[in-house]
Amino acid sequence: MKQFLEYFLLLGFLPTLTSGQNSVGCSAACPPIGYENDSSHLCPGSPVEELAASRLHDICHPTVLSNAKLSFSRFKQPGHVTVIANYYTGCEAGRRESGVFAGIAQRIHDETSGKVNFVTSLKGGGNCAQWAGIYQSDALTMGLNNGVKPSTQPLTVSDAQYDLRDSFFTSPYPHPSYIILDENLVVTYKSVGPCCGYVSYYDCTDDVALGLDATLTKEIYAIYDKQINALIVEEETTTTTTTTTAVPDVVDTTTTTTTSAIISNIFDQPSNAACQSTTWSDWSQCSKTCGDGGIQFRYTLNSELPVETRPCPFILPECPEQCVPEFGLTFDATVIVSSGLDSPRDLAFHPTPGLHLGKRSEGRDFNPDEGEELWVVNGNSHDVTIVASVGTKFQQTISRRDRGYYHYMNNVTALSFNTVKGSERNIDQDTVNYFAVCNDNLNDYLGYKESNNFMGPTLYDTDTTSPHKVGKKNTVNRLGEDCSGDSGDQCFFLHADMLHESPACIGITHDPEVVTAYGAVYWAFDTTGDNSGNGGQLVMFDFQQPHGPGSMDHSIASVRRYTEVKLYRDENLHAGMVVHQDKRRLFIVNPGKGSIVAVDIDTGRYARTAREEYPIFSNRLPSFEYSIYECVDQEEVFVNGLENPTGLALSLDGSRLFVAERGGRIHAYEVETGALLQSIDLASFGYSSIAGLAVSPESGSIYFVDMSTNQVVKVDTARFTEGQCTYQSVANTGFQAALDAAKAQVESECAGTSLSLTRDYTCKVDGVIPSGTLFEQVHTDGYASDNPDVQSTAGMDDGAALLANRTDCEYDGDLNFDALLLGGYYCHICLPRNDGASCDEGGSCLNVQWEGFTCDNEYFIDLDANKGTLVASSNYFNKTYDNELELVSGITYRFTVRTGDLNPVMISAIPDYLPVLTIVSRSIEPSEAVSKGPILLKTDSATPEVLYLTSPGVSAIKLTIKGGAEANVWDLLDPTTSTSSSFSLATTTATLVSSALALFTFL
Repeated sequence: MKQFLEYFLLLGFLPTLTSGQNSVGCSAACPPIGYENDSSHLCPGSPVEELAASRLHDICHPTVLSNAKLSFSRFKQPGHVTVIANYYTGCEAGRRESGVFAGIAQRIHDETSGKVNFVTSLKGGGNCAQWAGIYQSDALTMGLNNGVKPSTQPLTVSDAQYDLRDSFFTSPYPHPSYIILDENLVVTYKSVGPCCGYVSYYDCTDDVALGLDATLTKEIYAIYDKQINALIVEEETTTTTTTTTAVPDVVDTTTTTTTSAIISNIFDQPSNAACQSTTWSDWSQCSKTCGDGGIQFRYTLNSELPVETRPCPFILPECPEQCVPEFGLTFDATVIVSSGLDSPRDLAFHPTPGLHLGKRSEGRDFNPDEGEELWVVNGNSHDVTIVASVGTKFQQTISRRDRGYYHYMNNVTALSFNTVKGSERNIDQDTVNYFAVCNDNLNDYLGYKESNNFMGPTLYDTDTTSPHKVGKKNTVNRLGEDCSGDSGDQCFFLHADMLHESPACIGITHDPEVVTAYGAVYWAFDTTGDNSGNGGQLVMFDFQQPHGPGSMDHSIASVRRYTEVKLYRDENLHAGMVVHQDKRRLFIVNPGKGSIVAVDIDTGRYARTAREEYPIFSNRLPSFEYSIYECVDQEEVFVNGLENPTGLALSLDGSRLFVAERGGRIHAYEVETGALLQSIDLASFGYSSIAGLAVSPESGSIYFVDMSTNQVVKVDTARFTEGQCTYQSVANTGFQAALDAAKAQVESECAGTSLSLTRDYTCKVDGVIPSGTLFEQVHTDGYASDNPDVQSTAGMDDGAALLANRTDCEYDGDLNFDALLLGGYYCHICLPRNDGASCDEGGSCLNVQWEGFTCDNEYFIDLDANKGTLVASSNYFNKTYDNELELVSGITYRFTVRTGDLNPVMISAIPDYLPVLTIVSRSIEPSEAVSKGPILLKTDSATPEVLYLTSPGVSAIKLTIKGGAEANVWDLLDPTTSTSSSFSLATTTATLVSSALALFTFL
């Protein structure tokens, strides 16, 4: 525990009680400094986009508008002004300003007869109406609004999905902050409040906060007076003096009125009809037409309990035998990948084949226009295998991982892509083609370090080829340089974000919602969730604005624990999860119970902060929400009776749910009813450890991974005559029609009440205000402060630099390895496996602070055209070599060739470029010599003591291998006198050489 606290103090996750103001991060520059090319920032002169203007937001205060909807497009009227404030809940400095804002809002709204409206965007967890009430009371305490407590302004919006913040105050724009919009919803003013940078509510005094009054009043009236004067001029010049351009709700500006009437013209008021009926409808028809498990419902217009359910009281006929197209009448198991995998756990189809690899990567050619692309996560090798051009003659695989895989991909067990295209999100915010992984690990650094549970999902951007992503470093080489495009370097993923609230995670899935600004919402199976060791929980991770490659800022995110969704693991290493986009239902394999849970993910309400019960989390700033949600609608047992269930997938039309059992069976269930439609058994094909499932977005075929055989397999259905393989839904259409009608009536006549067959209407939530001390974090400078800019060379301080000399690497030592990663160490004596670096076998690394690492067994091969020689260079030794390299036996050397197509390079036993004598690990033609890409040379005692790097028409580089074999072992023929038979002999000799040398080329 000591090292854990030391680590959190270092990172600024524990409070440092310092008074005063921290000016770092309070610049009102728009776009923020360093984000000048980011189009997602709304700045003065910018119009609000139609999508953001028309979106509906729930108003929680004032109570007269409870359950009403806010749309900013309703304020797009002549003479109107809209003022928006950006706040987080909690006892932080911004709350002091919120009282000032409330007083300003009511005063100016009344003075302008409702033409100026104020909106508070409230986020961070908590009861929205409760917080709004506090803000208005603060205004009264401060003596604002002539001593009258605000009652109808500001309009407080519960920005639970953060879409309002991310549309108007895109991070890292500071908070508290404000925007003023004119009558056309164009930004006229955007700035930061005077309390920005103060540590807590108490540090920003009333006198400081009240400075907001004069500033906002001046800016509001500047635009308001300009617009009103324009209206007056327009009225004076119009030919019809009895007609004005004012909107219906405009009243005489000389009269001060209350705002309720004005508000009613701007917002659609919900029905206030009392819903306390005790008269029930008749029971509905049964939900199924056959089989068991059907239910009936009845409903009433009662807000407290609008619906009841019961099992169908009669026996239904047995369902007929069914056949689904994904299984067919007969099927085969076709092996897609049989090598290069190491305990594969999950797989998913990339939504845009070729986006990541392009036409060439790591010196290899790919065919992005041919076939689909599968991504497979390997638990034992902690990496991802990409299967390009699946099922075509161009199919090939390439494996890739994070340079810090021992943390970011430690025993990776599941992955999921954001596949949502056409969402109309801003191009600089949309996270389509990102993927997230979760890791079945408590953060033990491959067993080298005592676990601290600081572990969770890691997010990656796979786009390396789009014009706006080239150079973003979504992949990098060892040294941290961009690895996109036609790079011959070995490439590594560079994570776009990571959160740390679900150690030992065994399942993850993306939420295809279209509400949030970034679309980076994922649901995860946290096996440690209940803190007792007896079960897990469902956790929602909204990465919100991913910090991007190269940053370590985790302050912008939302993590919500659904403690009532109880999940249990078994010996399986993967639990499938999938969201039904239309139904907004999440299906989760619950291995320990042999069942599937179904959760309605748009339900549930904030109950309290999670920071006290779950004290390990990513960031203490109020912009990081960590909450517990309760009263979620769920079916605890949607399907039961499963034996070691693992993978889960939906059919392309969303009507069938497929679940795998580890032992070899795959079942198809109807989504509407949970009825079993068909099952197949793959055990007879030798598959007894099935993990993840995936459905091809093109063919609809099912693919799975098997952990024991290390294979990717396709379920191939035999050709069948149309009409032979069919299935019929067992859902009762009469039941669904009655349910739809009941929902419509209840929601129409009972304001704020919705009808759900899975809801516990006795469940009540009374949001608890968290202690302000849970949000305190102050670092005015130095390593891992609350300013993300310090995560760079310029911001590195002595605390990070001193980590280089730490040698207390013991399993239970004081040094926390997370601090090494966050301190910019990719190579350190304490990090696991080759000091943490991914050097090839036998290599030693050298850390390059904040950037990456170099290896002593990696050389770059270039052409010096002026000298007519090959040149080798080493980043590790910082030297170049144009004559000879001295190597050591027992080490694998990487030669990254960068000479170009006219000067291919190969390794030969003689100094001349003679392809027939090239030492290779497989038969290749001379034209397949490497011109851009890697050659791996694995040396041992049988390797010749002298070899050569050769290229046509230039001087070779001699490779002297210390500990290599005598040259006469090779007895190679002189190719200048070779006949057909000697060529064959030479080729045979080369094959013999390769068996001893184990030399690999990647083309």
